[in-house]
Amino acid sequence: MDASPSHAGFTVRRADSRDAAALGTMRAAQQREIADQLPPLADDPYASACSAFFARELDAPDPWVVAWVAEAGGCIAGSVVLSLAPTLPRRGVPRSGPDGRIRSVYVFPDRRSRGIARALVLEAIADAKARNVARLMLGASAMGRALYESLGFVAKSDEMMYDP
Repeated sequence: MDASPSHAGFTVRRADSRDAAALGTMRAAQQREIADQLPPLADDPYASACSAFFARELDAPDPWVVAWVAEAGGCIAGSVVLSLAPTLPRRGVPRSGPDGRIRSVYVFPDRRSRGIARALVLEAIADAKARNVARLMLGASAMGRALYESLGFVAKSDEMMYDP
């Protein structure tokens, strides 16, 4: 596992399949918070499905999903996921790499406001740059918007989603 420098009271490192259960739990907790459905279920099938996904994908030879976790006091405190997808060239965009999407930025409530989310997102941004990502996107909750804007993300209102 790649380790990053220690921050004030926590470290950030690249996740692998050994972190799958924690990543699944955090993904489910994030989705429940967004939907205002607290507390988490004791036996959440969505968390189990996410854990299985991360166990399968994180150690792939040429992964399209990479993740990082922050550890504080010997426990995982937060995570971020970067998904990658091939894309067509774009006019005026010098990079020709994949598109990237930052997903599942989550820090457990008792560990928030300590710079963990910022450090995790910066790790994902650095990795995206190293992979020559052509466009980096994310979906922002009201809670995360100020952080993302402070890191250079801007709102783009022309995206739509197909919902048959």
